[in-house]
Amino acid sequence: MWRELDKAIFDSATRQIRDFERYRKDVQDENARRKRRSLNPPPLLEIVRPSRWNESPAFNPYLVRKRSASIAHAITEKLKSGTYVPQRPASFGVPKPSGGERRVNTYSIADEVISRRLYQSLMGKNSAKLSAHSFAYRNDRTPHDAISYIHNDIKNEHRLFVAEFDFSKFFDLISHEYVWETFSNLGIIASPLEKSLIRTFLAHPPSSADGLRNGKNMGLPQGTSISLFLANVAATPIDRSLERLGVGFARYADDTLIWSDSYEKICTASRILQEAAHEIGSPINFEKSPGIRILSKPEARPSEIEETKSINYLGHTLGLSSIRMRETAVDRIKKRVQTLIYTNLLMEPLRNNQNMDAITSNDRDYVTYVWQLRRYLYGPLSENDVRRFQHGTVPAMSFQGVMSFFPLVDHDKDLVELDVWIATQTWLALKRRQRLLATRVTRVPRTWGLSRSQLIQLKVVSGTTGEEIDLRLPSLRRIAGVIRLAVNTHGLASVSDGSDLYLYESN
Repeated sequence: MWRELDKAIFDSATRQIRDFERYRKDVQDENARRKRRSLNPPPLLEIVRPSRWNESPAFNPYLVRKRSASIAHAITEKLKSGTYVPQRPASFGVPKPSGGERRVNTYSIADEVISRRLYQSLMGKNSAKLSAHSFAYRNDRTPHDAISYIHNDIKNEHRLFVAEFDFSKFFDLISHEYVWETFSNLGIIASPLEKSLIRTFLAHPPSSADGLRNGKNMGLPQGTSISLFLANVAATPIDRSLERLGVGFARYADDTLIWSDSYEKICTASRILQEAAHEIGSPINFEKSPGIRILSKPEARPSEIEETKSINYLGHTLGLSSIRMRETAVDRIKKRVQTLIYTNLLMEPLRNNQNMDAITSNDRDYVTYVWQLRRYLYGPLSENDVRRFQHGTVPAMSFQGVMSFFPLVDHDKDLVELDVWIATQTWLALKRRQRLLATRVTRVPRTWGLSRSQLIQLKVVSGTTGEEIDLRLPSLRRIAGVIRLAVNTHGLASVSDGSDLYLYESN
């Protein structure tokens, strides 16, 4: 547990520093662009330090990295003597899509290193004791694996009974007594030190507002790695019961999707979930649990019970023959594109504050917009890269950009509609920009007065270097096709680990 602990703490702090420096540079670059576009001081973005850095030096990665050796030595001595106790975590709220917020703890850098090592050790020794249908918080499963498994299991069916269940405040209300009982029943392999550390994290601080329910300790501390392992342990008896019943299912933490061609089995599965909820101590959230429905193809005739043509799971909308992005994800993409359009093309003209020196024959602000849009959709890939992969061999690589969250989406109609929407919004914004600035320009930009189709395929030549500037609008359908080719060639693991998908959908 304490081997090379100083290096692990140093590396963890370095990653946080790298992330913050990247964020700070992005803010500084955007502010520089805003100043360049503006005649008068524009509204600038503020560099915000994480509030937890002010709570204790143990959260500040710059200070922790400097003292990593002494911190590691102190923790090692406490681990050996059995006196180690994590520092009180910082707490913050994460907005829920359904409203309200979820309280999440952030542990100090060194404490999270210990928690992560504990998680990795326990998972390495016990992954075979967990269900193959459990996809959350595992180094051998991802949300994309869950989507792929569900799709492959249901895609040849004409209709199925489906049931969706979500526990209410699963992490907050789960009984410690139940966790330890399940720990024992499953025969989880853990050393005395590991068990002691689990008790330490569960007991300090209390996991919920009151820390007690009917005299029993309750709740798993959100925001630390070990709670992820314990959550999977607690839900494993549910998985085993569903496996014995013979229904199809996938579980991501407390979010469970069940399907079967037998109405009797789906009803039994529903009863199993509700009985387990009572035993665990976390009730079913019926507002987020639609219950039993029939999933059918779009052309199917109406059925005798509630029917649906699709189900939402982990940021995707799944039908019997398609995988689509969930509508909330589509809305998120549109909102981001609208922000890029407004910031680059419309904000200063609408404020009558546009620096006309930026309006060259190629309109530097539009060049910036296309670059940022491409970065958002493609990651670091150029338009030439994507088109070359589209008609050739796609190497094994980890894709970036928004479609890396959705490597299995196969409903091209939605993607084409999004591409058309992006092109139309861009074209309309340029027309508005032209109306606002037409009387002030000395050189009419090449981007003005073009049709939408001309804008989509636009390439220009730099007036200073003579080199070609590729201003072709990026395409969600195009990059999605490339990512699908990569998945079919190299598998999901080589394309994206899916670790941020759930956060992307939830935040």
